[in-house]
Formats: sequence, C-alpha cells, structure tokens
Amino acid sequence: MDSDAKGMRRVGPARTRARPDAGGAAASSESAGGDGRGELPAVSMSRLSKPDFQAEEYLREALRGTPERGIRHFRKGLDEARKAASKNLQKNVYRNYESFVFISKEISSMKRDMQLLRELLHSISEVGDELMDGDDAPADAPAAAAAMRRRTMRMSMANQEDMFKDQLARLWRTVRGAQRLVPFAPGRHVVGDLRNVNELSPSTLQTRQQVDIVVLSDMLLLAARRRRGAHAQTVLVADRAFALADVTVADVTDAARSGFLVRIVNRAETFLFGFRGADAKDEFLLLISHARAGVFTGDAPLPLPPVPGLPAGRAAQKPDQADQKPRQRPARAAAAGGAKDEDGARRQQTAELLDALDIHIARREFPAAVALVLRLRDQAGGGSGKAAQRAAEAQTAELARLVLADLRIPCSPRKQAAASVALLRRLGWDKEAKDAFLAARSATIKSRTRQLRLEGNTQLYIRELAIVYFRLIRNTCEWYAELFADPTMVSALIAWVRREMAGYAAIFRRHVFHEAQRFQVVASCLGHTLAEVDILGHAGLDLRFMLDQEFFPDLTGCIRSYEARCRAQLDKVVAADSLAVAIKVSTANYEGAARLLGPQIPLVASVGKLDEALTAFGNELRFIARDSLYSQVAASVLAIIESVLKQFLAVLRSGARTHAQELALLVGTQAVVSWVIPRAASHLDRIFGRPAADIHSLEQRLEAFPASLQDVFCQRQAVAMARATFDFATADFAEARTVDDAAMAPSDAMVQLLRAMGAVARELDRWPLPKRAVLGSIVDCLFVQMIDHRNWEGAGGARRAFSHYGVHRLVLDVHFLLRVCGSLVSKSTNTLANRVCEKALRAYFAAAAAAPGEMRNKSWYDARVLDAMRALGFSFPDFGRGFEHRSQQ
Repeated sequence: MDSDAKGMRRVGPARTRARPDAGGAAASSESAGGDGRGELPAVSMSRLSKPDFQAEEYLREALRGTPERGIRHFRKGLDEARKAASKNLQKNVYRNYESFVFISKEISSMKRDMQLLRELLHSISEVGDELMDGDDAPADAPAAAAAMRRRTMRMSMANQEDMFKDQLARLWRTVRGAQRLVPFAPGRHVVGDLRNVNELSPSTLQTRQQVDIVVLSDMLLLAARRRRGAHAQTVLVADRAFALADVTVADVTDAARSGFLVRIVNRAETFLFGFRGADAKDEFLLLISHARAGVFTGDAPLPLPPVPGLPAGRAAQKPDQADQKPRQRPARAAAAGGAKDEDGARRQQTAELLDALDIHIARREFPAAVALVLRLRDQAGGGSGKAAQRAAEAQTAELARLVLADLRIPCSPRKQAAASVALLRRLGWDKEAKDAFLAARSATIKSRTRQLRLEGNTQLYIRELAIVYFRLIRNTCEWYAELFADPTMVSALIAWVRREMAGYAAIFRRHVFHEAQRFQVVASCLGHTLAEVDILGHAGLDLRFMLDQEFFPDLTGCIRSYEARCRAQLDKVVAADSLAVAIKVSTANYEGAARLLGPQIPLVASVGKLDEALTAFGNELRFIARDSLYSQVAASVLAIIESVLKQFLAVLRSGARTHAQELALLVGTQAVVSWVIPRAASHLDRIFGRPAADIHSLEQRLEAFPASLQDVFCQRQAVAMARATFDFATADFAEARTVDDAAMAPSDAMVQLLRAMGAVARELDRWPLPKRAVLGSIVDCLFVQMIDHRNWEGAGGARRAFSHYGVHRLVLDVHFLLRVCGSLVSKSTNTLANRVCEKALRAYFAAAAAAPGEMRNKSWYDARVLDAMRALGFSFPDFGRGFEHRSQQ
C-alpha cells in the first residue's frame, strides 16, 4: 500500500524476530529450541495491508494449533500494530491538515455553487413554461396569471435573499476576517470580484502587495494574499473595506501604464491598483458601475430630470466615476411645495438648483458646485424658506467635506492645493482649509522622509533628512503666505513649524544622540542641519533658536555620557594600577609643577591615562564647542579629575601597598594638581577661545589636597612603625629596676623605630617630595599617639603606673628620638614631647608611695644619648643627605 503500510511493517513485539514462510505468515524463533510446543505466531503486516484482506481466514491460518500463550502473544502484537498505525495516521493528519481544510472549504463552496446553479436553471425553466402557458392560455384568465406572477415574484425575492446570505457566508469562509469588515446587512450581496490585482504606491508606483478586490452592492473589500503554514499556502485575509458612497473610482489616463491603472480615493486616502490587462480593468469599472446602479437588485435609479444650465446627457458619460449617493429630499420637497402661490416659482427654482448641486457634487465638479452654493446663499438671503436653507447648508457641508478630503491628500501639487483652498475660502471655511492644508503638508513631509533609506551612514541620512524637512517647510511657508493672506493666521503657521521642528528633532535624536556616538558625527549632522536652516533664514524664517532649544538637552546629555564612560574607564585603570613609574614628563612650561616636583615628574599609569582622557575629551569637544555648553564641559572635567583623586585617597587608606607605591601615589596626586589640571585648562582655553576660569580655579582649590594625602600617609606610617617597634600603648614602664649611670641607654625598641624611619627617609630620596615635611609629620604623629588619653589609663580606668626606672627610660627614649631627628624637630614637636614626659612624671610622682627618687638633669640624658650615638654612629639612622644632627655641631 502507501507509506502507512510501510511504516506498519516495522511494528511488532519487541522480542519477536519475524521471518516469512510459505503462507505469508511469520513465526517467532523465541522458543525454537525450547519446550517443543511450537513457534509463537507473529503479526504479518504484508497480509494486513492487502486490499483483499480477509480477517477470519487470516486468523484461522495464523492461530491454527497455537496454545493460549501464543494467542496472547499474537494479541499483544496486534495491539502494538494498531497503536503504531494510529500514530502514523495522526502524523499524516497533522502534516496535511491545512490541505484537508482547504479541500473541504472548496468542496463546500462547490456544493453551494451547484445548488445555486440548479436553482437558477429551475427558475429559467419556470420562466419558459410561464411564457408558453401565457401563449396558450385563454383570454379570460388575466386574474389567475396576475396572481401567479405575484406569487412567483415573492418566491423569487425570498430566493434572492437566501442567495445573498449564501454569498456572504461563502465570502466569510473564503476570506479571513471578512465578517468583521463586511457584516450582514439586508440586500448586501457580492456583485463580482477581481483576483491577483497589484496594489501600488501612489508616489513611487512600487508594488505594495497583491490583493483580490471583491465588489459588493454597497462596499468594496480588499483581501490581501498571505502565506500561512509550513507549505507556504496562500490564504486571503481581509485588509480594508470602503463604502461605495465614500469612494471615488477614477481611470488613470495620464500615467505610463494608463491602460491598466485605476485610482480609488477614500476621503484623505488614495489607493492605486494595477490590473493584468485592459479587460480586467474594464471588468472592474463595469462591476463598480453595476453596483452603484443596482443592476443586480432591480432597484436601479430613475434617470435624473433635466437641470437648467447642465448639458443634456452629461449624467451618462462616466457612470463609474459618479458618486451616486442616495440623498433624502424631504427638505427640498418642502422647499418646492410653497405655502403661497406667489413663492412657488422661487421655490421650484431653489429645488432645481439643489438638484443641480447634487449632480455637481456627485461628479466632483467642485467649482460649479461652489458657484451654485453662492447662488443658493443669495436666494436664501432673499427670503427662501428655512427648509431650503437647511438643505443648502447640508449640501455645503458635504461639498466642503469632499474638498477638504482632496486638500488633505499628501504630495498634492501646488496648483491643486491652491484651487482647493480657494474653493474653501469662497465657502467661508477658512479655518478648516488652513488646518487641512497644514495637515497635508505634514503628511507630505512624513511620506517623503519614509522614502529615505538608512544604510549605515548616519551623516548621509541626516543630510537628506534635513533637505527634505527644511525645504518642504520653506515651500509650505511660501505657499501659506500666498494662500492665506490674513495676518491673523500667521500664528497657526508658526505653531505648525514648531511641531515639525520637534518632529525633526525626534528623528535626529533617535539616530544621532546615543551613547556610542562620536562627537565628530554629531557635529557633522548638526552642520548639515544648520546649513539647511540658514537657507530658511535667507527666506526670512530663522529657526536657529528653535534648534538650540531642541538640541541643548541632548548635547549636554552626550557630554554627561562621555564623562560617565571616562570615569568608569579611569576607575578600572586606578584599580589595576601597580603604582610603578610608567613615564617621566618634563615640567618646562609649567612653573608650579617645576617648583614642586623638579624638572621631570615620574608618573604612574593612572595619571598618564587621566591626562590622555582629558586630552581626548577636549579633542572631541572641539567639534561641538559653544558658549552655552561651557558650564557642562567644566563640570564634567571637574568630575573626572575629582573622581580620580578620590580613588587615590581610597587606595592610600586601604593600606595594601608598599612604601614605594604609596610615595608614587603621593607624587601622582601632586602631578594631577600642578601638571594635569593646568594642561586641561590650557586645552579648554584654546577650544572655547577664552580662559576656562572654572578649571584654572580648580588648581587653587585642590592645592591642599596633596598635603592632605601626605598627612594620611604620615599617620599610617607612624601607626605602623609604632606597632612594629616602639609601641607606647603596650610598653611596660612600671618595671622596678635601679637607674644605673653606666648601663642606662635608649631602649632597643626606640632604636628599631629610628631604623624604620631611616628606611622611609632613604625611600623618600628617590621621589620629588618634601622630605623634611614628611619625616617631621611622622615624628609629630608618633608623639600624638603617645599623648592619647587612652594610652594613660589601665584596666578599670586606673592611671597608668610608672616606676623610677620606667620614667627615666621613657624620658631618655624621647630625648634620644629628638636628638637623632635633629633639624626635623619643630616647636610643635618639642611641645608634644614635653607633654609626654610631663604626663609620665606626674603619673610617677602621684603614684609613689614613699619619697620619690631623684630625677636626673639634662646633661645626664645628653651624655647617655651621646654615648648611644657614638656606639651606633653619628649618621644613624642616616635620614639622608643634607640632614645634620645637633650632636655633630
């Protein structure tokens, strides 16, 4: 059989291996060498798939002599075959589901068509029989014939309504979504349809989509062809629907493809359709004519009466282009039927003018219609009835609506727009004409901009966009000045220009202002825009101030985005910086940096990256530099510099660096203040053409920041040295020992402290830092730690104990520290040292139970210190060249 049978041949028990025998059955080899009770039967798919399959015969052959276990095995195989066949069938159904649905719809449609054809043939045969019966009938049977005709007419009308319903139902089934756009209505039916019609763009004549046009008795339905499903089948989907009374169908006779194009205008929308040939186009126009005339419903309108001033036979020239909208005329009848005999002639004339106006409006002869409207207004002023006035106002509104619809069509030529505006102004619809004209120009700008292609070149796209926008704005202003000379309407034009400028700014902002955009591209796009705006300025319309207002927030946002990217990048650089010297730069042109750091500055990588970032920032800013952006530029530069300095302070406070790295960081901080900031200020001076006062003042405001970092460094170094060597907080000064003049010397802890200070002094020799100030600050921090009140209290708040030996050792260590430091000691340092010694002496004298021991004089301490310095060497701990000890004087 087919693929179903092929798939079923592979089905059977999992443990059964089938082999064909002479009878077409298969036997299992599972028990061939087993208990000798025979082979188990298996399902033969070849037998089951035969067209002449006989179930009873197959069962007798397969189960002959089979035990109960074999029958159960065979039943299990049949069940598995049934499941496999069911799955295979389900897959086939899913695979061909859309084809099944399509074929079923076609079959249903063919059945209804055949039923309709059968009814029509039956009606034709009945008509023939009646004609023959009429010829043979006697002359005395007119009443019976009339009754028969009335009954036949009622039956035909009922059949016609059923036929209309069937047509709509078939349309709803064939076209998806058609019931929503074309609901049921009494008398609505399908007149005909045109298939495979191309919908074209009115401006470019490019094909938009392929549609089927269904012409109904009162509507037009456009059904677009869409592809659905895995096999790319084409289905019809309802796209649009128009009322025949609201559309105008015109044969295009002035195009290159004039023999195949038809234009449909629905209010402000214009649609263009291309047919396969002239026959298809003529068929469509004929269907439209029949639908409007009601040929297939038997309700064709009566011919119009002759109207004075209208050429005879004009109504039959183009029946497919006339908007034959039925109109109610009770008001006209009231106007025609006067209450007085002397007004009858005037009312009759008014009715005739209203009929002529109806005809002109239906044929879209707007100039003649406006002339009739003005004439009707003159007659209304002469004393016509109120009914005639209301009818004239209704017709005027209808006429103005159609003219406004023409005026709203985008891309209309200047002559056509001027004619429509002139007609509306004659009707007194100046405000509506102004709104419609500006709306049409907005639609024109939108249509033209949508034709532009963005192929990756933003500058080229913005240039073309500016040309389209601003030249259409200029043309609109010129047209507006000619069409609307009233000065009171100028404000509407200005408001429209502001709206269009906002629209241009929105498109510009979407394509130009984003985070990854370079300032050079932004400047180029702004240059193209300003070039077109200058053309408007030559025409008397200066819009530069509007552009500045629109783009100022975006430009400042770009600068802030650039600042954020720079800060994020520099934060990563500082975090990954090894704080080793990366480069040395000259300070020849920077007096302040040369005075503080010498002729060359050793810079770490972070400071170099900061200088490069600020230079690149200035190079980018030169493209968009203007005075209005100066404050934001200055704020961004300040934020970048302050962010890096804060990162330096955080790194220094973390304490995870060596002495060399911390000193390099101090030099880098001083370089930022005295070298990087002046360079950035000079660069911005050249960009803006004037001094960047905010950046220059930043150098003065941050002048004390390097000193603050030095204080942090000194405090951390003092704490670290004290804890590693001479820890005053944990030292024991209550030891009871004899003060020996020969053996008394500075403690080993104090010697180690001075050696650590010597290491820092030698490291300072490599960096252009104020060595004397740094070391003196470290000494001051040491004494500040000693004088802290927490170091003078014991457990439970008791005073710290000092013995006679302990107070002598503390005074000797302090004296030794001051003598070795020599010129590093300032008056404040001496004051702090005296306070430490004084507090120790007070604690000793206050706690002495007996008479306190005698304290030594200054010469005794000098002798002990001098002996220690001789033993260690006068250069100990070699605080550096240029530092002389007082002991050597």
